[in-house]
Amino acid sequence: MKLKKATVSLVDLLLDPNNPRFADISDESLNIPNSRFTEDEVQKHAYEKMMNSKFDVLSLANSIETVGFLPVDNIVAKELDNSKYVVIEGNRRTTALKYIVKQFALGQNLLEQAQIDAISVIDILIVDNVEDDQESIGKIIQGIRNVAGIKEWDAYQKAQFISEMIDKGKDPGTISKMIGMSVRDINRYYKTYSAMAQFRADEEYGSKWKHSYFSHFDEVLRRPVLREYFGWDDEHYRFNNMAEYRRFYDWIIPDESGASAITDVHQIRTLVNFIDEPKALNYLDDKNFQKAINFFEQKNLNAQKTTLPECMSRILSAIDAFKNIIGEGLENEMTKEDVEEVENNIDEMKKQIKRIKKLKEGDA
Repeated sequence: MKLKKATVSLVDLLLDPNNPRFADISDESLNIPNSRFTEDEVQKHAYEKMMNSKFDVLSLANSIETVGFLPVDNIVAKELDNSKYVVIEGNRRTTALKYIVKQFALGQNLLEQAQIDAISVIDILIVDNVEDDQESIGKIIQGIRNVAGIKEWDAYQKAQFISEMIDKGKDPGTISKMIGMSVRDINRYYKTYSAMAQFRADEEYGSKWKHSYFSHFDEVLRRPVLREYFGWDDEHYRFNNMAEYRRFYDWIIPDESGASAITDVHQIRTLVNFIDEPKALNYLDDKNFQKAINFFEQKNLNAQKTTLPECMSRILSAIDAFKNIIGEGLENEMTKEDVEEVENNIDEMKKQIKRIKKLKEGDA
């Protein structure tokens, strides 16, 4: 991969309409073809997305207006066929520059024409490599800066990047060297992204898909019990027990009133405890996680209650075990602490037997 310096006009520098950061603010598919990047409506929509408060472009624009544009990190772009350039790294800075120029044209800032001229033509770095796929190179640059960089992408964006690299033939080991993430995490993110893709492609539930559900699916795949229950196929990266898996969709998707059974990953961790309890799962179908918990805890409480015959059996077993120690001559192997522990427990039992005898004398 080679990078070459170039001086370009800001109007020829296009925003990336498939910017992975857009997943933070929109569930729209990021699959606009390169051939349409130059279209006014496509660029307008990308600009409007970048102006979302989450990206805080206004603060950057105010800084540039105050101290000027300091290209500490060069904007990186790739050249399109029509002498235009699409930004690979630096969409936020590019948007801030375009915003300043636009505000100047509307008379909304106090900058001089010379200052506007200074930011209307800027130095950038252009990906220059005739052998490699420029789109892959662009993703690699983004990954190096954002997957393990100072200003990180969120989990879904990282997974999306990893999936794109794998789909283009990059193995996890190579990606690990590119972006500084462990192979184990790369594989985990890829599996979770695949599960999310299965959800998104579902004819019945796909319209309810949100990238914010990523942590839910990640947590499911972290739990062997849940992987097995929902039928995870580690060869094809999908869940096969669709009857139960679609129930999981229902548990995380809000109903018409906005209620959902599972709202965070902590509940999924708890789900492991009662995933094989049909009645508890029925409560989840009714969007009531707390009732499912209450049922599970009550059942456990009932299971912990022991009957008198069970207690007597344990007591007699303990007495037999002690007789075996004596009969087999194993007492020499007992430590002083062992003897004291047995003696203390026998003394406690004697006290309790005396209490029980008095109780029985009172009944007589």
